[in-house]
Amino acid sequence: MPELPDLVILRERLLPELLGKKIRSIEILDPIVVRNLTGMPPEDSYKDLPLLSLERRGPFLNFTFEKMNMVIHPMLSGRFSMDPKYKKKDLCVRIATEGPVLNYADDTRMGKVYFLKNEELDQIPKYKEQGVDILSGEFTLSVFLKTIEKSRQQIRAFLMDQSKLSALGNAYADEVLFAAKIHPKTPCNRLSPGEKSGVYESIRKVLTDSIEYIRAKNAPLDVKVRDHVKVRNRKNEPCPDCGTTIRRANVLGYDSFFCPVCQPAKGEQFIPWNSQENPPEVN
Repeated sequence: MPELPDLVILRERLLPELLGKKIRSIEILDPIVVRNLTGMPPEDSYKDLPLLSLERRGPFLNFTFEKMNMVIHPMLSGRFSMDPKYKKKDLCVRIATEGPVLNYADDTRMGKVYFLKNEELDQIPKYKEQGVDILSGEFTLSVFLKTIEKSRQQIRAFLMDQSKLSALGNAYADEVLFAAKIHPKTPCNRLSPGEKSGVYESIRKVLTDSIEYIRAKNAPLDVKVRDHVKVRNRKNEPCPDCGTTIRRANVLGYDSFFCPVCQPAKGEQFIPWNSQENPPEVN
């Protein structure tokens, strides 16, 4: 939390509330998450600076104020709120404007909040190294096929490689592969042209449908909406398509959830992934 569809909706909801609003104060309640690349500006230098824009770049949200940027990479557990009375112990940064208050909370402290100048954005790890934005018009079938053409990565690892595709997280990588009927451990170079095209179409459809669902749900900003997912975190539940028990596998250190019937493994496997029985936990 949040992943790409969540960030799209966050931007949609934050932008009209904050655009043009001037900063009144910045409170750093937990400095562990803060990265001051040029040093935290003194209060008299940022007070009254208006928000000029809010853009998403992959998993980053870039708040551009006059003379200063604040870039937030929420990673796994970052959350946002505009509740002025938000006082939970995991609150890390609070930006008070002449209107709303923006709170950033993170109970694992994995996310990062960067204060810097616009020309220093390339100093943020992975910010400039993002691959093609999978929600942009540049993400065409031909671009996807060229990107995956020579990859020998397992398909799930490929989908989550932000230097290639910007940017799928754990939940939607699982959902894309379920929609495409591809086993998460399948090497990219063993996918047929039709299967590769199917993965591309699944990326577009899963993200579009998820964005529409989360938008319609209109949940509080700090609530993670995941009740629409079909396999993610549904181990031992029945597959919504065939009823087979959903299984979990480890793919390069990440949990992956899949249906062994709808997403059969290719070729002979050391672990019987295609078995419908539920074996002991294995990597």
